[in-house]
Amino acid sequence: MTSEILSLAKYLASSRPEFSLSEMKQYLSRKYEEEQLYAILKTHFFDLDLFCSPDYKCTKLKKSPLPADEVVVRELEAQFKNPGLPLRIEKLIETYIEKSCGKDWHKGETAALIRENIVKQKEEYWNGKGESRYPKIRIISYLLYHFPVYFCQYQYLLLELFKAGLLMNKMSIIDVGAGPGTITLGTLDFFRKLQDIYSRNKMDVKMNIRIGSIEHEPQNIECYKELTSNFLADVIIDEPVHSFIENTPVPEDADLIIFSNVLAELKTPPHERAVIVERIASLSKNPTLLIIEPADLDNSKALRITQHALINKTFNVYSPCSFIWGKICSGVNCWSFQEPGNIKVPGFMEKIADTTESYRYLNTDMKFSCVILRKDGLIKHTYRARGKFMALSNLKKHIKKHINVAVSVMSGNLGDENTLVFKICDGTTSIPCYAVMPAYHMTENNRVLIDAVYGDIVEIYGTLVRENKEQSSINLLITRNTIVSLAG
Repeated sequence: MTSEILSLAKYLASSRPEFSLSEMKQYLSRKYEEEQLYAILKTHFFDLDLFCSPDYKCTKLKKSPLPADEVVVRELEAQFKNPGLPLRIEKLIETYIEKSCGKDWHKGETAALIRENIVKQKEEYWNGKGESRYPKIRIISYLLYHFPVYFCQYQYLLLELFKAGLLMNKMSIIDVGAGPGTITLGTLDFFRKLQDIYSRNKMDVKMNIRIGSIEHEPQNIECYKELTSNFLADVIIDEPVHSFIENTPVPEDADLIIFSNVLAELKTPPHERAVIVERIASLSKNPTLLIIEPADLDNSKALRITQHALINKTFNVYSPCSFIWGKICSGVNCWSFQEPGNIKVPGFMEKIADTTESYRYLNTDMKFSCVILRKDGLIKHTYRARGKFMALSNLKKHIKKHINVAVSVMSGNLGDENTLVFKICDGTTSIPCYAVMPAYHMTENNRVLIDAVYGDIVEIYGTLVRENKEQSSINLLITRNTIVSLAG
C-alpha cells in the first residue's frame, strides 16, 4: 500500500502548492489516519520537495538560502559567543557513557582505563599514526575528550556558512567519516537553534533537512545511531552507510559535504586524498565542501596540499584563502589555522579530569585548519590587489625597504603581548610571511591588523621588509608610521 500512498503524494505535490494529508483519505483504497500517512511519507518528503507541518499541512518548498536577517544573525551569534555543549547534548553524551560504563564511570578502575585511553589517543595523534578505529572504551574516551571541541568548532563554521547564504531551506548533508555522530549532532542542534530564532521573530521559515553519513567502524555506527535517535528532531537521518570512505557508494546530489578530522587519518598522501573527496562529490551539482583538520604543522600543511589538488580538479576555494593577485598558490609549506577561543568545560569532562595532572584530560581550545570549497566560482572576498601594492613573492628583492602590500590575515596573534605576530598571505609565495608589530608601535592607524578576523584582507602602507634567515621567512615590520586598513 506504500506505493499507492507515495504515488498519490507525488501527484498532489506536483499539482498544487499545498494540501492536507486528510485530503488523501478519499482517494486511497483503505482507511488511514493522518499520523499513519505522515509516518509512511516522512522519509519521502525531502524527495517530494515537501514540508509537512505538525498539523499535517504539506507545502511545496522552493529551494532558497535560509533568511539571514540582521536580527537572526545577531541572536545566533549571541548563542555562540560563549561556545559550549548545549545541556541536551551534554546529558545525551553522559547518559550514553553511563549506559556503557556504569554510573561510576568517572571513579576507580573504569576512570583509570578511560584516562589511559585518552592519553594513548593523544600520543597516537601526535605521533601521526592516525588511529581511526574506536573500540568501545575508545569511543568513550573520544566522547569525553575530543567531541566537545569538534562539536563547537563545527558549529562555528556552520555559522559562517549561514551568514554567507550557503545554508538552504532544503538541504542534503553528508557527514563523511561520521564516527559517533559529532557532526550530525552539531547539525541537528544548529538547525534547532535557528528554527527557534525564526519562531521567536515570527518568521515563517519551513525547512527540510536530510543528513546522510558514511562510517566504516561498526561500533561507531552503533553509537551514532543511538545518540542521533535520542535527539528529537524533525530532520531526516538516513541509515549510516557502512563503508570505508575510499570506496563508499557516491551520495546523490548533496548540498553540504563535511570531512571533519577524517582525511588526516588516511594513509593516502595528501594530494591523493583529493581524488577521494572529488569522487564523493562527483554526483553533486554544486556542493559546498567543508574540510576540517587538526591545526598541528603536519596536518595543516597536508590540508593545503589536498586543497591545491582539489583546485586542479575544478573546485574553487570560498574561504579562508583569497588569491589577491589572481594567482593560485601551490599549497606547499602553508601552515594556517584558526583559533576562535576556548569552549566551556562540560560537566562530564570535569569529572574525568578530577584527578592529578587534570590538564591531561581537559580539551577546550578550538584550534583547527579548514577550507570551504565550491564548484561555482563563489568566493568570500572578491578583492583584487592593484599596482600600488607589492606581491609577497617579490619581497626578497626589497629587504630593508618600505613598501605597501595587500594581504589576508591568516592567523591570530602568534607572538605575545609585547610583540604581536600575524601570518599573512596573498597567494603568490611559498615563503612564510609575517606581519610583526611591537606593542609600543600600536596606533589607531594600524590596530586594524589586530582587530582583523581570520581571512580578512588588509592593506598595509609603509611597512619595512626584513628577512628572518633563521626561520627562512620574511617579516614585515609594522611601526607607528605604518597605516593598516581593512580592504573592501
